[in-house]
Amino acid sequence: MKIKHLIIGLFATLSLQSAIAQDYPTDYLSPEFHAGRRAAFKEKMSDKGVGIFFASQTRQRSNDTEFQYAQNKNFYYLTGLEEPNAVLLLFKQPVTLLGKTGTEFIFVQNRDPFKELWTGKILGTEGFKAKSKMENVFINDQFTSSSISLAGVDSVYTLYRTEGIFAKYKAKEDPLSRMASLVDSLVISNAKPLAARSTMNTLRTLRGIKLPEEIALIQKAASISVLGHNDVMRAVKPGMKEYQAQAIMEYHFKKEGSEYPGYNSINGAAENACVLHYITNLKTIKDGELLLSDCAAEYHGYSADVTRTVPANGKFSEAQKALYEIVLAAQDAGIAACKAGAPFSDVDAASRAVVNAGLIKLGIVANEKEARTYFPHGTSHHLGLDVHDLGPRVLAAGVVVTVEPGIYIPAGSKCDKKWWNIGIRIEDDILITEKGNVNLSQGSPRTVAEIEKMAAQKSVF
Repeated sequence: MKIKHLIIGLFATLSLQSAIAQDYPTDYLSPEFHAGRRAAFKEKMSDKGVGIFFASQTRQRSNDTEFQYAQNKNFYYLTGLEEPNAVLLLFKQPVTLLGKTGTEFIFVQNRDPFKELWTGKILGTEGFKAKSKMENVFINDQFTSSSISLAGVDSVYTLYRTEGIFAKYKAKEDPLSRMASLVDSLVISNAKPLAARSTMNTLRTLRGIKLPEEIALIQKAASISVLGHNDVMRAVKPGMKEYQAQAIMEYHFKKEGSEYPGYNSINGAAENACVLHYITNLKTIKDGELLLSDCAAEYHGYSADVTRTVPANGKFSEAQKALYEIVLAAQDAGIAACKAGAPFSDVDAASRAVVNAGLIKLGIVANEKEARTYFPHGTSHHLGLDVHDLGPRVLAAGVVVTVEPGIYIPAGSKCDKKWWNIGIRIEDDILITEKGNVNLSQGSPRTVAEIEKMAAQKSVF
């Protein structure tokens, strides 16, 4: 009878655990992924080097409230921890700290029932050990001058001095800034060199080449973003506010599990489309105007970056269409240049050549130098944990970049007035493979005909 009850209890426990697991997302990066990234970083260190990585600080929004916490991307890449007040130490060769021997040590915040009542569960040592499979996990109070030594270290691989985590102007020292100040004191007193450039180069190499698990998350973020862009195409109409387009976009992001927008949503009509990072989003969209929406979801830390430009009344004017076709052709040229082994700069060169020629042909500019006025930004950037991510200067399989040419002609420009207040950008997320490239955001229409067709469809809003 006791065995029967034990079996029944075991099945009940497993069923409960399974139900709980199904209540939350399960497609996060695995502990093995983060362990592999730590191993790859350690491989690039000197034999007597130490890597020191801090969590991001919390940021005050107003009085006693804080912004939603966002982890330092390098720290997350190496640990998977999304809590503040933590520091990671990596050694090439085993060392002993606090009675534990190994090459990886992390100090995390302690559990606190009062804080957890207000802001949710803190993992603590046992929780993070179970989550990460790391063995040497300590409370951050144990990170002290007596427990940490740099005596045998020849290089310190870190970026902490550029991350704004010191307590110089804080009313009360927090655990993160205390640990950062301790490290800085040890570095100075022991005259240890900071290998900041090597650290950045290693992270650029590692983070620039996405592993399959990362590509899956970027694809998810791009697919969610496409849903938002497509519904804005259907919903936009004269009289709508820019912020209403933003609301439709971000509704789809949140509905599909995106934790945040990847960046501040840009929804600019007419003159506002000519402001590259316009985020006010307050204007009423008028008949005959274009709406430029540069918005994308972030999913489990990885961001997409997608832009579409659509006519408020569902039809491009002749002037709008002429400029749009130039930008589209420029984007096609840039995407075609996304090849393994090609210099990163080839993407911009290919797109810019098309824009330059198009503007000259329309008589808007007389030469390529003048064309720069109406296409003032780069065509491409790396994409991943940061929307402007770290990545190599030569494209390779596993690299993800954006291709985003644009033309922006504000009122008062030295050209025919019919071009004024037209701003157009088209942006997609491109994965480089050995066999070519893949447009991860291809599910959203790009051509004039496709956009006008989708604009004629009904939105759920």
